Order: sequence, then structure tokens, then C-alpha cells
Amino acid sequence: MVLTAALAGSALGSAPVMAQDAFCYLPEKPFDYQLSKSDPLYEAAREEFQTYLEELEAYMLCLEQERSQAFSDLKEGYEEFQRIYGSDAVFRGPVPTYSMPQ
Repeated sequence: MVLTAALAGSALGSAPVMAQDAFCYLPEKPFDYQLSKSDPLYEAAREEFQTYLEELEAYMLCLEQERSQAFSDLKEGYEEFQRIYGSDAVFRGPVPTYSMPQ
């Protein structure tokens, strides 16, 4: 599925986000055909939209994993910054809550 998404995403020109050795691609929303149930293409259109929703859910999960990894990297980096530079380790801006003693 990642390969299919990668190929589709590159063809569509969407901007990928890297997540744990995979890419997150925003799936393209299918055209709203507004077909009646009696139309022979109704089931194919419905299936296409269902696939889109499943791919969108996978995309959101991928982004959440990337977000989680970014927070972890930031926390580890900030802790290393404090360890190396001690009192000279100054975070520009508000001190993140995850860096405060608990």
C-alpha cells in the first residue's frame, strides 16, 4: 500500500511527509459523481470513495506517528542540549512542559 500511495502521490504532486522509513501521502479525493443506485457505475464509485476514506485514515495515522516521533526527538534533543551545556542551555521561547521536572 505504501508503494501504491507513493506512486500515486508522486503522480498527483502531493507533498509527502516522511514517517518511520515510509512516506505519508494525502490521498486525492475522488470526484463526486452523484450517481443513482440504479447506475451501473454506482458500486464502482462507492468503492472508490470507500478506498479514499481508508487511505485518508492511514494517512492520518502516518502523520500521527510522525508527530509522535518529532516530539520524542525534540524531547531527547532538548535533554541532550541541557546535559551538554548545563545552565547555558537556554530554550528560546517558553520552556516546553515535557522538559520540566515532574
